[in-house]
Amino acid sequence: MGHLLAINLNQCLGGISVGLGMLAYTIYISGILNNKTKPHAFSWLLWTITTAVVFIAQTAKGAGAGSWSTGFTCIVCLAIGIISLFKYDKAYTLTDILFIGIALLALLPWFFTKNPTTSVILIAGIDVIGYGPTLRKSYYHPNEEKAISFGLNSAKHLISLLALQSYVVATWIYPASQIFMNGLVLAIVLIRKSQLAKKEKCS
Repeated sequence: MGHLLAINLNQCLGGISVGLGMLAYTIYISGILNNKTKPHAFSWLLWTITTAVVFIAQTAKGAGAGSWSTGFTCIVCLAIGIISLFKYDKAYTLTDILFIGIALLALLPWFFTKNPTTSVILIAGIDVIGYGPTLRKSYYHPNEEKAISFGLNSAKHLISLLALQSYVVATWIYPASQIFMNGLVLAIVLIRKSQLAKKEKCS
């Protein structure tokens, strides 16, 4: 009975994490369609690859309901990446290309190792690198990002972490890194918006 209750709780938490993701991405995509949010295509397309790999590894290691959010995130990242690639200008900087180049090169060790744990550790690192263009953009153009979406995504990953049915490095390291990175983007956007607002008042 206790085991069944634990599974049901994990499934409830997994469902909540997906629900938070749906809310976060609905707000985000709405902003894109209304031209209020301008995501960086490079980051989102890279996250499509990394979340796909993590989802496969989490499933292989018995993450259960804790992997639902990762699978859902992979699908949405692909959609946002494609939309932003065709909707906005292609004026990417050398820094953007460098970030993505490093991230793609880092995929090679994963390709050769095929070990779920090693793969997820590498992918988590690649995913963090993938935040580079978005962090740079959030600093210089904070009004083009939805702070609430990153906040909800941080909460989503926290709940998905609690929903895991198996706690090994391959299952928990990715959501843990996402809690931090989404929180970092949230903080940068809020701080920069505040700084720019004060600057406008003084001018």
